[in-house]
Amino acid sequence: MEDQLMSGVENIPKIPKWFFRWYCKRELYEEMHGDLEEFYIDRLKVQGKFRADLWYCYNVLRCCQPYAWKNLESQSNSNIGMVRNFYLSAVRNLVKNKSYSLISILGLTIGISSFIFISLYIVNELSYDRFHTHHENIYRVSNKAIIRGEPNEQATTGAPMGKVMEESYPEVKKATRLMKSGPLLIGQGDYKFSEENILFADQAFLDVFDFRLLKGNPLNALKQPKSVVLTEAYAQKYFGERNPVGQFITVEEDTTHYLVTGVVESAPANSHIQYDMLVSLSTKDFANTDRWIGRSLHTYVVLEDGSSPDMLSQKMHEIFYKYMAPEISYYTGMPISEWEASGNSVSFKLTAIKDIHLHSEAQGELEPLGNLNHIYVFGLIGLIVLFMAIFNFINLAIAHSANRAREVGVRKVIGSTKNALIYQFLLESTMVVLLGTILAAFVVITFTPFFTQLVGKELAFGIDSSYLVWPVLAGMTIFIGLLSGLYPSLVMASYKPIQVLKSGLFKGHKSGWLRNTLVALQFIASIVIIISTLTVYRQIDFMLSKNLGYSKDQVLVIKRAGWLADNLEPFKNDLLSLSNVSAVSSSKTIPGKRYDLRSYRRPDNPETYLFLNNQVNYDYLEMMGLELVAGRFFSRSYGADSNAVVLNESAVRAFDFDDPIGEPLSSSFKKGRPLKVIGVVKDYNVESLHKSVSPISIELDLESNDFLSIRINSDPNIPVTLGQIQDAWLKHSNEKPFQYFFLDQEYERLYQSEVTTGRILLVFSTLSIFVASIGLIGLIAFTTLIRRKEIGIRKILGAKLMLLIQMLTKDTVILLSIATLIAWPIAYLATEYWLQDFANRVAISFWFYIISVLIVGAIVGLVISFHTVKASMRNPVESLRQE
Repeated sequence: MEDQLMSGVENIPKIPKWFFRWYCKRELYEEMHGDLEEFYIDRLKVQGKFRADLWYCYNVLRCCQPYAWKNLESQSNSNIGMVRNFYLSAVRNLVKNKSYSLISILGLTIGISSFIFISLYIVNELSYDRFHTHHENIYRVSNKAIIRGEPNEQATTGAPMGKVMEESYPEVKKATRLMKSGPLLIGQGDYKFSEENILFADQAFLDVFDFRLLKGNPLNALKQPKSVVLTEAYAQKYFGERNPVGQFITVEEDTTHYLVTGVVESAPANSHIQYDMLVSLSTKDFANTDRWIGRSLHTYVVLEDGSSPDMLSQKMHEIFYKYMAPEISYYTGMPISEWEASGNSVSFKLTAIKDIHLHSEAQGELEPLGNLNHIYVFGLIGLIVLFMAIFNFINLAIAHSANRAREVGVRKVIGSTKNALIYQFLLESTMVVLLGTILAAFVVITFTPFFTQLVGKELAFGIDSSYLVWPVLAGMTIFIGLLSGLYPSLVMASYKPIQVLKSGLFKGHKSGWLRNTLVALQFIASIVIIISTLTVYRQIDFMLSKNLGYSKDQVLVIKRAGWLADNLEPFKNDLLSLSNVSAVSSSKTIPGKRYDLRSYRRPDNPETYLFLNNQVNYDYLEMMGLELVAGRFFSRSYGADSNAVVLNESAVRAFDFDDPIGEPLSSSFKKGRPLKVIGVVKDYNVESLHKSVSPISIELDLESNDFLSIRINSDPNIPVTLGQIQDAWLKHSNEKPFQYFFLDQEYERLYQSEVTTGRILLVFSTLSIFVASIGLIGLIAFTTLIRRKEIGIRKILGAKLMLLIQMLTKDTVILLSIATLIAWPIAYLATEYWLQDFANRVAISFWFYIISVLIVGAIVGLVISFHTVKASMRNPVESLRQE
């Protein structure tokens, strides 16, 4: 019990504790702090450290009362009294001016919480894979090929790469290899699940990476074939509360048993290596071969301290000539010198593991990568919203200062100095920012689940992840408090007593250049964000609705069609007998999924061409809705179609064929066996519209049935059809899991990054406009306040409401016009920069620029109209009575 008590006391935040000891009387300290310690320990047990820390800070501030303050004889009593007076005066002003306080705190809360959210996202993106102890020395080996002058980088290398590097280069301390598996049927007892997030890994995997093994021996957990390591969640899923180590699970067939050798922690969210199960790579025969071309693996190496990855990459070129070149010559039938003279080459690249997520340009990554441009965009948005909130606070403080002019005059008359007034107003602004920061922290804690849903990923770092968060928040509070309070405090402290006591307002600040500049900056930011948001959403809509050259709607895709084996044709016949099914075909891959690369060349030309490749069944053309522009597609009437190939238009252009039909080709994947072009299909997009249409080859392979695609007629009774398809699947697949998706939904996943960007832009642009509206309230409130006597006189002389609106609108309209002229070029450059990543893009619409100004203008009009009507309804006598 005593140990738990001491442990709880040690967790108390040190800075608030020091502050409490500094101001509290010595005779009260032990008793009061003892109570705070008890409260802290109780909350630590029930609510957790983060909430216990917050409550401790709050209680320290609550106890900061005059009765508890030290009588510091060594300090000036007048200074202590002045600080107390500043504190009490600040509290009274916040309570007295509730509307001003509420608007100020609300704006700062939105700005600070938005900035914290985006900062957490950026820190998460920048922290990828840095949790590994030796992350500075861990590199991923990628394969860089140039085929006919076209660069192509693959994240994988030949299976022997790791072993060769360990044996050949002393700077390589250790190496490990990974392979991400497709879905596998995992069983334990009566439970069977199709699992997708499975990695095959070398024995050294747990030595190279810091994924902690909770149960089992890390030295041999992945050593023997058919060994498997489960995460905690999956150990619970398959074995409940039993110890899984030493137990068996089945993989695919019921007769194939794998031994569970350990339980590992799940990979953190900021890791580009994700898994639910780890299986020993030695299980796969091809992983132990000496073949360099064919099945490839992700290879990672740990370098010795001080080793140069660039120098090692250059030295690795000898690997190509020693190991890969003979295989290329064998498959292409030409000497390697002739192959290179045709514009081809292969080299290797070492990419630091910490750079993979944001800087890799390789294909075939284990997980979707981040986008550095999005980091810049989100960071800019966070700063914009934060500084909008600061600008608003400054404007509101300046507007509010007009109401405190007489207070300043009285304080100066009774002897207050200018510096003392500056300190007072800075303290007040810092207190407002402190309240806004505390509320922002609670907002972040409350809405973190919604934010992770918004960005589409879990965050490895939260506001309560590290002690560093609190000093950062404290420093940010002081910085924002001083930044936002400095100018208003200088303005108010410069009021001259005679003028403000006579008129109640220091008229020299009717038109502050800084205030107008800040409002104009808000207009600029709002217009740019609105234009950018509209452009992003138009590009997303364009990508999702563009004619891709095939029909993706109403296509149901079943995964693991290979489970049907000999029952594939009976299953297809059963489906075609359904009135709502019009076409069925199997294939190696589908648009939106990964396509293998295959090399081709003409017999009379040594140049090699690298095309995306798919192996399909007979009815693939009709099922996908491809358009045949020449020749024919594969047919059961032609027995020689196993040596035939169909190209798209881009592939025909690459070969520069005049008439491609009947042209012979050879492929290294066919070991030089001749192929004949029998047909040409119209170009179609199988990749993201970030890229142009790639050359594609299609070959017939009745054994390639990873995916089975089914075209369903447009019928409102799709659930019934889906149930019929499932019944047929269970009948012919021997009760295997029925896993499916719709092709159009899978296609949308290609643009998940853009959709996420659009959502974030929409949310934070809405917040920025809302914060800007608060700034307008401050501007118009200030304007109507200093011109209330003018409004009263004009009303007595018969001025109409529209004239008053025009009078108050003029300055704001000028600011909006200037902001528009500045914002439009900025928005154009920003959207052009973002759109340059797309090979297929929309044209920038001029209407978006008009709409953005209309939206901001409408908000301005509503705010001005509200304040003008409010001012016009006031009795003019009240405005003139002061005279």
